Amino acid sequence: MKNLTKYLLFFSITLSFSGTFAQNQMTLKECLDVAIKNNLTYRESQIQAEAANVELMRVKSLQYPRIGFGVGQDLRIGRSIDRFTNSYIEEVYSTNGFGLDAIVTVFNGFQIKNQIQQNQLLKEAGVKGIEATRNLVTINLLQAYLQVLASQELVEVARQQVETSKAQVERINKMVSAGIVGQAESFLIRSQLANDEFSYVTTRNTLKTNRLLLFQLMNMTPTNNITFTPIGDEVNIYKLDNDFVNQLYDQSLANFPSVKRAELQLRSYNNLIKATKANVMPNVSLSASYGAFYSTSNKAETYVQQINGTRNGSLSLNLSIPILGGLQNRPRIAAVKVQQQLTENTLNTAKLQLRQSIEQSFQAFDAASERYKVATDQVNINQENVKAVESKISAGTVNTVEYVLAKTNFDRARSNLVQAKYEVLLQQKILDFYKDGEWKIN
Repeated sequence: MKNLTKYLLFFSITLSFSGTFAQNQMTLKECLDVAIKNNLTYRESQIQAEAANVELMRVKSLQYPRIGFGVGQDLRIGRSIDRFTNSYIEEVYSTNGFGLDAIVTVFNGFQIKNQIQQNQLLKEAGVKGIEATRNLVTINLLQAYLQVLASQELVEVARQQVETSKAQVERINKMVSAGIVGQAESFLIRSQLANDEFSYVTTRNTLKTNRLLLFQLMNMTPTNNITFTPIGDEVNIYKLDNDFVNQLYDQSLANFPSVKRAELQLRSYNNLIKATKANVMPNVSLSASYGAFYSTSNKAETYVQQINGTRNGSLSLNLSIPILGGLQNRPRIAAVKVQQQLTENTLNTAKLQLRQSIEQSFQAFDAASERYKVATDQVNINQENVKAVESKISAGTVNTVEYVLAKTNFDRARSNLVQAKYEVLLQQKILDFYKDGEWKIN
């Protein structure tokens, strides 16, 4: 019974630990969700979009009638005019009354209409701004995540190099003891072990630095309890021609968020100019009022009788024509046109940066693909060379210098392959992003 209890306790502890370790795994998608949630720049873009939506609601409210209701109470002392007889009286009396008034704009040069259209475009630009900020956060996190994965593999490569060198040191020491080789070979292989251990420490520190950067992008406290899951994407090597850049650029212009945002902002200035020009247009409004009052000076009628007897209303059509408004409005229009030119320049800059980024990614992908193919061949060739040298060492027919040279070339080739692999994956995802206009991360 005691053994069964111990077994159940051990089994439950094992399950709890395995659950804990499972929770400490983070995928690329999970890291991105955390980074988006905690990123302050992304939150700022959301607030700006909310502000644009609020401004649109405010402008839309200008087309609604303005209705007001008022109630007043006053006390009159000394000589005054009776509101019923319009004659002078000298007594203390009080009055109260209420009034309801309304006014609605009938025509103002379509100013409100153009303001609504302007802010509708700015609202859409705000949404594109959120997407553009999300893309920026995504690409930074993707680069940091791949750097961590590459560093993890480089650490494993360096660890295996150390283990291999340790095994060779033990083998050489046995051969020295047997008198097969001299102390010089022992010093040389031990020197190689020291170099490998130094590289191992260096790659571990690089991994720590890259992990810190990734945690900072997620705005999380760094911890060693979290491991990052390798991505399942495979390296696809394909040849791209120069026409690919032009085709990808034309495709990106239609859906790239930063370009669409600048285009929407530029279009909004056309409506803003029309709305500003409307300041010198005739303004037509319709107003109405209704009210009644009561006075204590009229002692012949009750409160209800006075309110019923003083009911009055009015309906007015008002026309306002600015005469010298153009003198003040022309500088406003000129200022808006200057802002329009700045926004047009921003759009052209966004298009230029997009094309340059595509060209750089195209060249980087092409170069990384070539390095990956060469590095793959390097690893295969040097791996066979190391195996051949190791078999000769075991047979005592090769010196240690030849082994050290072969192993150094093999280790360098493995490191090159890891770096080229993740560089190809990164540029591959960036090119897919330019093609689709959004990140597809599972």
